[in-house]
Amino acid sequence: MYRESLSYEGNTDEEIYLSDYKEYDIGGFKVSVGSVNAYDEAAAKELAERMKKIMPQMKLSAGMDLSFAMVSIKRDDLSATWLVPAEEEEEAVLAAASWGQADVDGTSYIIRPSMSRKADFIPGITEVLNSAWKE
Repeated sequence: MYRESLSYEGNTDEEIYLSDYKEYDIGGFKVSVGSVNAYDEAAAKELAERMKKIMPQMKLSAGMDLSFAMVSIKRDDLSATWLVPAEEEEEAVLAAASWGQADVDGTSYIIRPSMSRKADFIPGITEVLNSAWKE
């Protein structure tokens, strides 16, 4: 039943990205973050790859400077977040952020355990954007 609640069947990739989407003004940068949930690692990887394909156009259409997707698994037995950068600029921000050890799979930075957009991700990129990124 829980797995079914995380299904995006019938939704376009754009609808999935926008299903839990927020925009921020951080240090003069317009930043967007779409948050998506997955049941397991295979689904998270697939969703991350799908988001990666549509994000550059979504970023352009929304007039954002930086766009990210967070694909998270939050279960008792499994907790991880795939941080998906839209393009190279976002990848540089993720590389500069300090969330501890991240695995990089070519599409995403994978953080274990999962992270919160509000409590972890936004403060982490805010620190980057307000420091060396402006120099």
